Amino acid sequence: MSERSWTPAQQDAIRARGGTLLVSAAAGSGKTAVLVQRVIERITDPVHPSDADRLLVVTFTKAAAAEMRERISLRLSELLARDPSNTALQRQQLLLSRAGISTVHSFCSELVRENFYKLDISPDFRISDDSEMAILRAEAVTRVLEDCYAENDPVFFDLVEAFSSDRDDSRLIETIGRLYDFIRSHPFPERWLSEKAGMYETGLPASRTPWGKCLLEFAREAADYCAGLTRGSLSVLEADEKLRAAYSEALSGDLAALERLRAAAAGGDWDEVGRAVSGVSFRRLGSVRGYAEDPLKLRVTACRDEVKGTVKKLAALFSPTERECGEDIRLTAPIVEKLFSVTKQFSDTLDAMKAERRMADFGDLEHWALRLLVRPCEGGFERTEDALEISGRYDEIMVDEYQDTNRAQDLLFQAVSRNGENLFLVGDVKQSIYSFRQAMPRIFLDRRRTFEPYSREEDRYPACIVLDRNFRSRREVTGAVNFTFGQLMSEQAGDVDYTGGERLVAGAKYEEQEGCETELHVLDLSLAQEPPGEPMAVLEARHIASLILQTVSGRFRVTESGERRPAVFRDFCILLRSANKYAAQYARELQLCGVPAWADSAGGFFESSEIAVMLSLLRVIDNPVQDIPLLSVLMSPIYGFTPDEVADIRLCAENVPVYLALTASAGRGNRRAAAFLEEMERFRSLAATMPSDRLLNAVYQKTGFIHTVQAMDNGGLRLANLHLLLEYAKKYEASGYNGLSGFIRFIDRLQEQDSDLPGACALSESANVVRVMSIHKSKGLEFPVCIVAGCARRFNKEHGDALLHPELGLGIRLKDGETLSRRTTLPREAIALETERGAMSEELRILYVAMTRAREKLILVTTVPDLGRTLAGIAPRLSEGERISPYVVRGASCISDWLLACALRHPCGAALRERAGCGEQIVWKGETEPWKIQIAPPPLGLSEGEEKAAEAAAQPDSALLKRLEEKIGFSYPWASLRGIPAKVSASELAAQASGAEDGPLSRPAFLESSGLTPAERGTALHAYLQFADYKEAAKDPQAELGRLVSQGFLTREQAGAVDLSRVLAFLESPIASRMLRSPDFRRELRFTVEIPASRLGPALPDSPVILQGAVDCAFEEDGQMVIVDYKTDRAASPRELWERYRVQLELYRYAVARVTGLPVKECLLYSFRWNRTVSEEKNS
Repeated sequence: MSERSWTPAQQDAIRARGGTLLVSAAAGSGKTAVLVQRVIERITDPVHPSDADRLLVVTFTKAAAAEMRERISLRLSELLARDPSNTALQRQQLLLSRAGISTVHSFCSELVRENFYKLDISPDFRISDDSEMAILRAEAVTRVLEDCYAENDPVFFDLVEAFSSDRDDSRLIETIGRLYDFIRSHPFPERWLSEKAGMYETGLPASRTPWGKCLLEFAREAADYCAGLTRGSLSVLEADEKLRAAYSEALSGDLAALERLRAAAAGGDWDEVGRAVSGVSFRRLGSVRGYAEDPLKLRVTACRDEVKGTVKKLAALFSPTERECGEDIRLTAPIVEKLFSVTKQFSDTLDAMKAERRMADFGDLEHWALRLLVRPCEGGFERTEDALEISGRYDEIMVDEYQDTNRAQDLLFQAVSRNGENLFLVGDVKQSIYSFRQAMPRIFLDRRRTFEPYSREEDRYPACIVLDRNFRSRREVTGAVNFTFGQLMSEQAGDVDYTGGERLVAGAKYEEQEGCETELHVLDLSLAQEPPGEPMAVLEARHIASLILQTVSGRFRVTESGERRPAVFRDFCILLRSANKYAAQYARELQLCGVPAWADSAGGFFESSEIAVMLSLLRVIDNPVQDIPLLSVLMSPIYGFTPDEVADIRLCAENVPVYLALTASAGRGNRRAAAFLEEMERFRSLAATMPSDRLLNAVYQKTGFIHTVQAMDNGGLRLANLHLLLEYAKKYEASGYNGLSGFIRFIDRLQEQDSDLPGACALSESANVVRVMSIHKSKGLEFPVCIVAGCARRFNKEHGDALLHPELGLGIRLKDGETLSRRTTLPREAIALETERGAMSEELRILYVAMTRAREKLILVTTVPDLGRTLAGIAPRLSEGERISPYVVRGASCISDWLLACALRHPCGAALRERAGCGEQIVWKGETEPWKIQIAPPPLGLSEGEEKAAEAAAQPDSALLKRLEEKIGFSYPWASLRGIPAKVSASELAAQASGAEDGPLSRPAFLESSGLTPAERGTALHAYLQFADYKEAAKDPQAELGRLVSQGFLTREQAGAVDLSRVLAFLESPIASRMLRSPDFRRELRFTVEIPASRLGPALPDSPVILQGAVDCAFEEDGQMVIVDYKTDRAASPRELWERYRVQLELYRYAVARVTGLPVKECLLYSFRWNRTVSEEKNS
């Protein structure tokens, strides 16, 4: 294997050793490869090597940890292949199994289990799953609120009034849960609560509180933005004398008022800002005839409308005076303190309930580890003795995906490091998209701002290294990413100034190919002849299907393992902001359009039909007097009752539960109802003695449902879901619970809380299907062609009653005692602004992740109701600067707004600018890769009438029709052999010839009062004759029977069924004497021979058929073979017995002659009923 070539920045990241390093690794920059190489070079360093188990490598998923370990092991194996005698490498390979390469939670778990006695926790705790913890949390919060109500605390009642609706406490419960999760992302939750409660007790004027400063800064930014728009309007008016004369005076007045507003905001005087906002009066614009549709006039008026909307928002924020804001803070303080107190009580109660059950969650692991490693102190924390000892175990702590850490995790890494001086932190803040998991990109950004750029010459630490070269994507893709985020992302919107080292540098080598340019497809619904009736997802999926089919059938090629090949369906991935709700719609429509597709969406487990049926069946087994579950089971594929049959059952007994009607129907002779009730009784008996997982497995086997679902669409996925339900039942039983009733209650509580369980995934990586998935799930993946769809879905900018912020704390609404309405407060508005700023930054990062998944082609798809109106609302907000104003970026309502704004500024966006009625002055003047921008009407489906007309008008393909007729008219030349198996047994053919039919199965022997069945007694006698020594048996048959039992040829039950008197009669018979005199005496002679099919029936050809069987006894006599078959059957006469087995003996005759090569002179039956031989000549 050739050595990899590293860039200078990568070499620095691999070899710099003097202190803490932060590596900012852009998408596709090879950060995992760098991390692996750093580990390898550290453990193979010729001067200062580190053992593999002295490196702590932390990732955020088990899959990433496993991949990391595998890569390191593979690299060590490569090195050993070159130098097999290197004992140092051999030692490192052995130590690798002990190396700390794991997730942060696995590391915490090992640490906690090692020191459980110091933490006073149970050593056998287990990690609960999310569904189990959700139920426990609901129980805990209910208990806490009941206790609080019992205390009759007026402040608690104020808290309830501030949050609860008239019906229940769901809002308060949801707020407590959010606050609990939020504070656990901090290392010292109680300290955070104390500090944020203290923010309400400072007594400072509103303008000097952190919340007031936040709003004043927002007012300054908004005034700047509005003033900029107004200056731009005044500037463009210079091009038209009439408009300038009519509008410039009013606009100049607007600008002066906005400048005063900006100065007031910069001065920090709250009330002055309020007065300045009120002073922006917006005088009426002068009228100009003949300019109704003039583009310049429309642009100026649109800009002024934007300014008016912004000023109106400021007026609402600053309408309360500073004194009124201070009074709201004072009134809010006790409510906030009480909420914090209730949340702390909830935390303690939940901890106690988890301890009782020896349960923990991942947050517990982190905080237990922190208790072991650090203790809070004045102004911060101090490390414990355990932390000092543990930090000595590691030469370096390497953290992957560092941008997704929170405060608690960051302190963990510092605590196990050597005073924060041996950390290697890798991440990309532009890909931090997990705020819902309490990820805090601010931690990465703070380090990035304080660390100096790394220099080999100076070698100072801590330092920062930037990996900006992208080895994944074509330059067309990286160019599109750079242009888009160069326009959108800044420190004010996105938390990162997308310039310099943040821009991607195309490092991947691809052959030049046409058609790789980034495409923006805009579906304009206003271009349709009539409003489309389908939802946006269906229209976009239909359009995307057309694109994919064109690409696959065209000449587009992709690179795989260095080789070029035509694109196939699995090369495409459709990325959605929210896949759970829409992915299935896209996949379904793609399939209807002839494109195989698979939707990867979380949840929906309970809604899948196979799980719904099985849960209904379990509910019926638990309690059959439930009408809806019972009806769903009766009409399910398992039992298949028709609606008419169910109606007949209901008519048997009206106004009673369906189960009683079913019982009445069975009593009137309904065999299907009776069979169903019998099976339910059997299942209910099993449920009384079995755990839920074993019962579920028994239900699967008895009903055959696991086979039924495989015949349905997506059978593999349905089967995987049923297996997954069995796994959930096993987990439930392993958690200390047992029984069907408990499992059903567990499922019911999950559904009551609108929770779900993850469904199964039955898709292989090589499946040739288009994948439809969420952008979050695509992180870490890459695809040749990425299609980002659903861009017009609006961002969720709705804010709840309570808002949380790491620095600004908690903001809530207050309930007005007179109007009973809830009004907002200064803290809440400030936190809402910062929350929205953070949310918009994350949405930008999500778009960045989506666009950087593409290797060779990127396609962006959006749908708008009316493109002209949409562009008219966006274009006036764009200016001639280097990038789009952060204020505009944060004000976008969806990803589509961002893409269209960028497209308007792109040199290839002339068609959009024409529709928007704006000039070329907003075009970005820098260099960028070309885009292909396409405006299209929605692809409408045919109506039912149109489909029939199209079908009638279609002419058949004559050549295809001829081929189909030939295929349909094909006659199988060996049709007479259908139904004849390729392999038959002599006994089966004999049974068919005699007209015998299979009877019902006998009861098990242990249930028979008379011991073995007749068939089993016959088997026992055959076994005795097969294995007995005939000479010894003739002397003492009982002793020979004992030998056969002792050597395992017969069981004691079988031995008791052998009639030794009949055995002795056989051994004393003439036929036994002939056997013993034979030179070749064979027992249980097995054979497999070919016979012509014509022997099975006169109408059959002579094609060969395999015959197999076993002859009880065959012996040679006078150079010929004699066949003896033992029979214990009952028959009316020897003739009847002979006729019953005549065909079988004829086949034996043929087979023995073929096997032995000797002719068969005689075929005999020996009947133990009559203690005599029966032959064709002597059968009476």
